[in-house]
Amino acid sequence: MISDTNKETKVYFSVCVAVMKRNFKLIIIIIIVGTVVILSISATNYQKQSTLLREEIFDKCEMIALELKYTRDYLAETIAIANLQHHEEARGLIPAIAGNAIGKKFYDATGYQLRQVSSKYRNPKNKPDKFEKEALLEFGKDGNLSGYKGVDKINGQKVLRYLIPLYIEEACLKCHSAKETIPEFIQEDYPEDKATDYTFGDLRGAISVVVPIDRAEAEIKGNLIHMTLVTTAGLTFLVTFIAIAINITIKKTEKSKLRS
Repeated sequence: MISDTNKETKVYFSVCVAVMKRNFKLIIIIIIVGTVVILSISATNYQKQSTLLREEIFDKCEMIALELKYTRDYLAETIAIANLQHHEEARGLIPAIAGNAIGKKFYDATGYQLRQVSSKYRNPKNKPDKFEKEALLEFGKDGNLSGYKGVDKINGQKVLRYLIPLYIEEACLKCHSAKETIPEFIQEDYPEDKATDYTFGDLRGAISVVVPIDRAEAEIKGNLIHMTLVTTAGLTFLVTFIAIAINITIKKTEKSKLRS
């Protein structure tokens, strides 16, 4: 009788060990599969959030660029309507000079670069870089193109870039027509001036906006990594808890069978 009980006990423990081993493997498989699914979802969410962030910033860039464009237009029209003379004392009202000053103040306040660029630049500070040259070429090819955007790197930092074209208006010709007709102080200040001999409707250049994106994307990535770790830890705890509960239930059931 005692030997039969010992045999039943050994059988019971062997069954329990087998169940626990099987459950342990199942736990590991569930955790691995769950982690892969969570990582896939996190990666997809990162791409979606990053895309939404970029589109939102591009929209802001367009508004910023248009704001400067309309400011320039207003200054040019006001000078023309008031028949103001382009002289040294009033140079701050000239759209290009005012635009540079506004761009500097804007950068100091926001960290966003706001520039006026042209292949035929007057001020060397307005010389286009590689990305801006590509945009100007595209504007020259397609007069209906209202904007040019992309992702770039400047000094190792990822940035978003957006440009809108600028065209010569009637008021612009006072400073951008034949070289001998432009104000004397401009001729004196810019002896290597390239911004002359334009006609109405010509592509003058572009307004360029540059926005750093590294920090914003790093914040998105950090939040998603945190969420992934918390979710994975929660999944591991839940699966382990369920497995332990199942094992306890099985043990109680087997004990009941052995006693009966």
